[in-house]
Amino acid sequence: MNKAWMFEELDYHKRLIPLTVLPLLVLLVIGVALLVYTTGGIKYVYSHSMYLPIVLAGLVFGFKGGILVGVVGGLVLGPMMPIEVASGEMQATKNWLYRTGFFALIGFLSGVASDAARAYLKHLKWLAERDSESGLPNRQALFRHLSELSRVKNDGDALFLAVISFENLVELKSSFGYGVIAKAVVQIDQKLRQRIEDREVYRTAPEQLAVLIKADEHKLNSVLYSLAEDLQEPLKYENISVHLDTRMGCVQLGELSEQSETYLQRAETALIVAQEKVQDSVVYSPEILSATRENVSLLGELKKALRSGEVSMHYQPKIHIPTSQVHSVEALMRWQHPTRGNIPPGDFIPRAEQSTLINTITEFALDQSLQQQLAWQEQGIHLPVAVNISTRNLLQPGFSDKVLELLNKYGLKGENLELEVTEGALMMDMQRTLDELAKLDDLKIIISIDDFGTGYSSLQYLHSLPISLLKIDQCFVRRLPGDEGAAHILEAAITLAHKMGIRAIAEGVETLEVYDFLADLGCDFAQGYLMSRPLPAKHFTSWYQQCNGRYACWGGL
Repeated sequence: MNKAWMFEELDYHKRLIPLTVLPLLVLLVIGVALLVYTTGGIKYVYSHSMYLPIVLAGLVFGFKGGILVGVVGGLVLGPMMPIEVASGEMQATKNWLYRTGFFALIGFLSGVASDAARAYLKHLKWLAERDSESGLPNRQALFRHLSELSRVKNDGDALFLAVISFENLVELKSSFGYGVIAKAVVQIDQKLRQRIEDREVYRTAPEQLAVLIKADEHKLNSVLYSLAEDLQEPLKYENISVHLDTRMGCVQLGELSEQSETYLQRAETALIVAQEKVQDSVVYSPEILSATRENVSLLGELKKALRSGEVSMHYQPKIHIPTSQVHSVEALMRWQHPTRGNIPPGDFIPRAEQSTLINTITEFALDQSLQQQLAWQEQGIHLPVAVNISTRNLLQPGFSDKVLELLNKYGLKGENLELEVTEGALMMDMQRTLDELAKLDDLKIIISIDDFGTGYSSLQYLHSLPISLLKIDQCFVRRLPGDEGAAHILEAAITLAHKMGIRAIAEGVETLEVYDFLADLGCDFAQGYLMSRPLPAKHFTSWYQQCNGRYACWGGL
């Protein structure tokens, strides 16, 4: 049973019980008095029935109520009640006073027991709605508060729920220990209270806080910007300044006509988008939820699609510019969904890279590409195949062993396979990346850096990486030859590669003018729609055989 729900039920019934019990107590006291009188007087056992309303009063109204009913019960059975009705003999004063005192004592004790139980339940309720580490109210407290707000009409500014995620908790914990998190939460709580007029801050997850923001809709972005600036201020831990990366997701509460959990879910959905797009904050919209559900749904269908043949590999040639020969091919994944049609790789690959599915996808791409390469070799086509791999693949234990296993499965050598890894991916865990790349290099596998120029950190490690190819990102290539800045970047990248004994390839070549410009710069390889779009294996075979493996036969050079 949900604890918060249980306490809400208790609170609700606690308000109803006194209204029900009060008239019942009056009836019980009068009833016991009549019972004692009609059964012959106070000397008989029926007077003990008065304990029932006394104990009940103590339980419901606490020790004050127990004492009051005890005194009333003592007086009702006191001076006006005879010892024996038949003889008319009355009680001695000390007898009924003693009984009244005893009744009051029983009422007091039952009330104390009731108050203690009530205090304990109140403490349990507090614990159920508090984060044990920071003492801040938790998500259950937030849900209760939102539920209470739904019954209050808001005539002022719009109300928003913002969730704030800590992005570098693992880094902080590994550097300073778990104590840094509690300190960080306390300091952020103080910052938020100062900015949002002392409103309550909720800890809805170990790495997440939530807060209600009251603001004009048109000024919300300004408020969120100010919050982001506050959160970027360094925190103090043991006299050391530490930085906490944060992202925010926000949703407008409106009329609060839906369940409280729904609003937190929407704010967290916006938060996911902020994390994916590396933005300080994102405000929820129905389109965001639709896109998120679409992504999750696609991931749910992806594994089945790999097994059922919906996903296939297409191949795009890489041309050796000085000779115009097809040097190798890049294997690119395509998904033909039975109901949604063609699903672009950009719609599912980036999301899959954030999940454990990327290992399955990469293994599928390697297996299909090596199988196709073997089939081509049997047709006299000898071309290395390039396959894109993810950071998660390089950090996966035994990845190089898996690659070797697949090479052995098809009887192929390492030089028949090229692995493309993005420049940014190398920065995730450089030492482990270097170790894994060294193992792959020992297998004679060709290593290339993809999207070169879009990162900023790998230059300092470039000399250490066992790479053979530098792939210059198409965002620069497509601006050629008119963009002087892009031209300088291309020239510098090609010169750098050659000085280090590495060959350069430009992707995204779409015009003959760009192709010729790259040739003048001394670029080694070109890849793009000018030569060929990515083709299914059968179509690529026909294309290759038709031009005898030379792009020049199409009139390009």
